[in-house]
Amino acid sequence: MLDHNINNEMVQNFFDYYYHDRGMIKWQGFMLSDHVSVIRKEKRSLVDDSFSYMNKKEIFHTLINKGKHHQVALITYLDGDGEKQSVQGNVQILEDDVVQILDDTSELKLSINKILIVE
Repeated sequence: MLDHNINNEMVQNFFDYYYHDRGMIKWQGFMLSDHVSVIRKEKRSLVDDSFSYMNKKEIFHTLINKGKHHQVALITYLDGDGEKQSVQGNVQILEDDVVQILDDTSELKLSINKILIVE
């Protein structure tokens, strides 16, 4: 049977002579969420998908068709920070330079000039 009478001297003896602390080695398998998001952002920036961007005329024509037929549009656009974002919803209002999209939770106004792709 094990002797469950453990005192401070036994504990200190264990750490001094038997326990080997691996230090930073044990943390190598963990990645912080901030670090992961930076890595993902870098990977996205390495992918050049500019060949698939639509011109303003194509974007406007596609938005007109989506609105006319009450179809859901998937829009990829640049946000205020220059990051690519996507929104999926119905075209509510379409003007010369602005489109208003209604998704499940909110309405979003986008500049036509910031839109990259409409599907």
